[in-house]
Amino acid sequence: MTALPAELPALPSWDTLVIAPSLVLAPGPVPVSIYADEVWSLDPLVANPSAPRPGLDWSRFPDPVLPQVQLAAWMMINTPLPASVLVGHPSWHSRLGPVGIYHTVLRWQRFTALLHQQGLSDLHAVTEDVLVSWAGHIARQPGASRGNVTKDLVALTRLWAFDAAGPAPSGMAMPPWHRLGVDDFLPRPPGAGRGENATEVISPATMGPLLIWALRVVDDFADDILAAWAESRRMAEAAVRAPGTPESKARLKRYLQDLIDRGQPVPSRPNAGYRHALAHTYIAARVGCPTSQINGLQVTEPWQHLLGYVDANPGPCPLETPITGRIDGEPWTAFIDFTETRELMRHLGTACFIVLAYLTGMRPAEVLGLQTGCCPDVASGQHLIYGREFKNACDEDGNHHSAGRLREVPWVAIPPVVRAIRVLEKIAPAEGLLFDAATHTFVNTPTPSTTSLRYSGLRTRIEAFASWASRLALRLGREGELIPDDPHGAIGLARFRRTLAWHIARRPGGLVALAIQYGHMRTAVSGGYADPRELHQMGEKSQVASSRTRLHGLRRYYELAA
Repeated sequence: MTALPAELPALPSWDTLVIAPSLVLAPGPVPVSIYADEVWSLDPLVANPSAPRPGLDWSRFPDPVLPQVQLAAWMMINTPLPASVLVGHPSWHSRLGPVGIYHTVLRWQRFTALLHQQGLSDLHAVTEDVLVSWAGHIARQPGASRGNVTKDLVALTRLWAFDAAGPAPSGMAMPPWHRLGVDDFLPRPPGAGRGENATEVISPATMGPLLIWALRVVDDFADDILAAWAESRRMAEAAVRAPGTPESKARLKRYLQDLIDRGQPVPSRPNAGYRHALAHTYIAARVGCPTSQINGLQVTEPWQHLLGYVDANPGPCPLETPITGRIDGEPWTAFIDFTETRELMRHLGTACFIVLAYLTGMRPAEVLGLQTGCCPDVASGQHLIYGREFKNACDEDGNHHSAGRLREVPWVAIPPVVRAIRVLEKIAPAEGLLFDAATHTFVNTPTPSTTSLRYSGLRTRIEAFASWASRLALRLGREGELIPDDPHGAIGLARFRRTLAWHIARRPGGLVALAIQYGHMRTAVSGGYADPRELHQMGEKSQVASSRTRLHGLRRYYELAA
């Protein structure tokens, strides 16, 4: 039986800090929670800019067991797992990161909810039979995988260990799988141990046009979009600064009356998805009046019918910035509309992410952790990207280090990647994150933050980018460059790395190039990314092959990536 420490720590009081000051990695606007709080914020434990900021919500736990689980969670946050518990478990960490803590407590919550349903009051009632029954219950759930069941069982091992090591042990029974080992407690799944990466690659039919449009936006459209964004910000500031005078009001009336007299459309913006409203800021900047005069004019005689006229005659808000981007020698758009500049900036940032994630093979967190200056200019030779890696970053005790570590071998940056970084450096704050969360909202002039865009937000942006690019392809008569839905679902973030590995590994010498770029120490690890299953039998013969434009360019980028 595993022996636990005889000397127990003192029971925390209600005003005890949830996280000891010595463990705080990221002092910031979110204060360290105290023991009495209903939600314990784990923000101070997170130094990775793209990582989630979870919290432990104690309102979800049954009242009788709540004190015991809270105490175990406090122990898990502030003390390492007893060394005696780690014996025989070389892959376990003595400390979990904030996301690991959050998911462990979430598994405790599901367990204690079942205890409550069975009329068992607290952890003292948890016998070995109860634990065996729980293991069978979760293993029988629809869609239950061996991996998730293992995580549930390990979570209860931690609950038992931290409860027993705390100042008020409940007497919860030791889980039998801790004595027997999870691998022996659970049946061995068929085909286990092959080390295959289960992440599906993105279909070439989807990846091809997606990459074409991402490269096109970065290479050809970026200057136009950045110029339009700067002009829209200038106009917005001009509208704010414009003084309200009788002369400005007279100019506004003349401007609108002239459009109405000639039956011309009035600059408008979408409103609630089905009506059109006056483009107040755009009109105010064009006329040289404050937006308040436009609001006031709408409710005075004889202008009460102005909104009806605008709804029946909506017009664009063209910016006067030149269009320099070309597709087959023709401008990609006649003009950029004032009302679409924020959306275009989001698509530009998304295109940069796609180029970086796919053509470097970085993990999503590594891309989102890049900062301005990460890819210095070089007089000659190959550009390199210096950044941090997070997945295998550990402290001296072998526990995960949230701040990551500088990658020993920089990533190789091919020209499209360098261009994407240069575009992002025009957007990002000085010495800040390339994907700074506040900056990439493109709302006014936000204060730079210490966090990057979140995974969930980027997933949504990638799907929005694909839809926008397909609409643009239709408008330009380029049906061969539509981006079809991937047969395996949403594109996500991690699939870019997996897809690049799949393509590289199928070229002569590809596994070697893959291992070098990914920084894996053994070729076998890279082989897991490019596992031998032929997930897609379509090869390169996909819808993208019907594109009327430089498919050879796409193939060239595939080759460069290797």
